[in-house]
Amino acid sequence: MAVKERKAIKSFDDRFLERLEKLCDGQDIAISNAEMRNSLNWADDRYDKVKASLLARKLIKPAPGHGGKVRFVTFPIRVAPKQALKVFVSYSHSDEDLKQELVKHLYPLTRLGMIESWDDRLIKPGDEWGGEIDKALEAADIIILVISVDFINSRYCYDVELKRAMERHESGEAKVIPVIARQCLWHHAPFGKLQALPKDAKAVSTWLDRDNALTTVAENIFKIAERLLEAEND
Repeated sequence: MAVKERKAIKSFDDRFLERLEKLCDGQDIAISNAEMRNSLNWADDRYDKVKASLLARKLIKPAPGHGGKVRFVTFPIRVAPKQALKVFVSYSHSDEDLKQELVKHLYPLTRLGMIESWDDRLIKPGDEWGGEIDKALEAADIIILVISVDFINSRYCYDVELKRAMERHESGEAKVIPVIARQCLWHHAPFGKLQALPKDAKAVSTWLDRDNALTTVAENIFKIAERLLEAEND
């Protein structure tokens, strides 16, 4: 007997964003709170809670107008899954925790269909890990380097992944983005000439609030992905 596949349950945040985009009908406009409430058919407390969450995540913003309006911070670019940019995350396993937090902060871009992120934790049991890494690295449109002294000291990260990443960057095949996880002597490395994140290349570990640091990283990668997608669709 065939087992019926269960549909994934959408979060309230997702439902709010999908409804807002539907009401916008492809236009970068604002929608009144009254119209949003009526369309979602939610109680006021649920609507206000979800709206506050999305405002805090900077996915929507208030807009002027009678009765109050909301709009997307950046109107979403809906891209077919096969067209989503492939993002390769290169990191030392010593920075596993920070890498996981970074991937979480990039997930809103995945929800918008802009990117698909990949790192070696997605390698399935039984797969040949070197081949899987090579394949993902060659397919990547954006290559994020999570920089720390452990990354620089890693033979595989530095001599294999970084070397190929910079070759693809120099040839214009991919965009390399260094993210400084922990302060170290990185300016003289092959990627030292590239603009690094977060803001002012201030290491994530030195920020009082790691979420703020990673949000600036995600915002910049959003802008880069948006430009690449626009160029691809021209």
